[in-house]
Amino acid sequence: MKHKTLRSLAAGLLAMAMTLPLPASAAGTKLSDVPENSWYTAAVEYCWEKGMMEATDALEFLPEAPLTRAMVAAALYQIYDRPQVSLEQEEFESGTEEDEDLDQQDQALTSPFSDVDLDDPDANAILWAWQEGLVTGYDDGRFGPDDKVTREQLAVILWHTLGEPLSQVAAPFADRKSIASWSIDAVEWAWSVGLISGKPGNLFDPTGTATRAQGAVILMNYDLSFIHVPETEPGPIPSNDYDSGRFVVKNGFLTYTGDAPSYIGVDVSSHQKQIDWTQVAGAGVDFAMIRAGYRGYTVGSINKDAYFDYNIQNALRNGLEVGVYFFSQATTEEEAREEALQLLEWIEGYDITYPVVFDWEEVSDSDSRTKDTDGETVTKCAKVFCDIIEEAGYIPMTYGSPSKIYAGGLDLAQLQDWPFWLAHYTTGWVPTSFRYHYHMWQYSSSGTVPGIPVKVDLNLCLTDWSDWGKN
Repeated sequence: MKHKTLRSLAAGLLAMAMTLPLPASAAGTKLSDVPENSWYTAAVEYCWEKGMMEATDALEFLPEAPLTRAMVAAALYQIYDRPQVSLEQEEFESGTEEDEDLDQQDQALTSPFSDVDLDDPDANAILWAWQEGLVTGYDDGRFGPDDKVTREQLAVILWHTLGEPLSQVAAPFADRKSIASWSIDAVEWAWSVGLISGKPGNLFDPTGTATRAQGAVILMNYDLSFIHVPETEPGPIPSNDYDSGRFVVKNGFLTYTGDAPSYIGVDVSSHQKQIDWTQVAGAGVDFAMIRAGYRGYTVGSINKDAYFDYNIQNALRNGLEVGVYFFSQATTEEEAREEALQLLEWIEGYDITYPVVFDWEEVSDSDSRTKDTDGETVTKCAKVFCDIIEEAGYIPMTYGSPSKIYAGGLDLAQLQDWPFWLAHYTTGWVPTSFRYHYHMWQYSSSGTVPGIPVKVDLNLCLTDWSDWGKN
């Protein structure tokens, strides 16, 4: 069977292809083994009511039971609105033309796995997850639907669904060295976005079995953060009025053909290592947003990005427009002021024609000094940062995801004097559903660009900065 990539991240995660129970809200019943105020209660009820996870006939959820491969496939299948699954052969790797002309409908359809019957309630979910490359089978022809899922395996599965995004920060777990090389990027991403937290003792426990309760929390957070992001009523913030039919992929990049400028860009840091900027310019990239530095999330020291001067000098030398960003972990307005002043010192003398960005992202680890920072504080820090940058003659900008904005992690209503950089990764690069106006869109964290040795964030700028502030 031909394997396909996940191209339509329409809203929804995998459905348990097992017989679904009546939603709790409709049945007026409660799960008998789920306490009212447990850390997982809300998540279990969410997953049960949405059909992502099921209970027994006796209305038991079995929160401490292990999460299995079939359960994960079923949950994701439901989240992604139960896509149609086909077992028809899509391509021939051998055989004659006469063979290809045979009526394939006369061929009996068989399961690709020896332990998955096509009549099994979970069959569609398993086949879908396999076809999309989310959960693979074993070399001996089995899928292992009842095999337990480890914490690092769950991180990898969810990481694959979103195009394998990279984390901006390294996970600080005491057992980090025990995390497998094939899962470390996924684990650090899942931790950095708040999907999977550590265990007591600052441990991740990568090979530990995920329980159904843990799975419910992780899957609910995944759904609400990336798939079914809650909508809020528009207020004083201008709405997103871009024409979704005008976004077009051209030469490997997303472009816009509507009534707005369209510029192709990347954002880079030391994570991309040494970049050949001549090749990047030759690939059609118009601009680069370059990380100048960052504040640590434990001690809180300010650090310059190891590749900042190399990146900005060579990007400018090859004719790219350049902007910069600072990865902030400010917890007070004074710290935001300190970050802005240090950034101005670093960028002095460079021809910065794109915005200078305040990039504050939550780090929720137990050792993080910013884990309890609220949206009001972050917004105040953003205002101080942007005021200083603007006074110095640059264009300030803020940055955030739909889930961050909708949850109040950054109050855009108070930041309307400055442009906004949206981070929203959509499958197949379909137009973002973000409700509010944005000036630049980071639409992928897994782009490939000649001259950049690893995956890189791709961006679409919809603003002519030479005209900024003239109207």
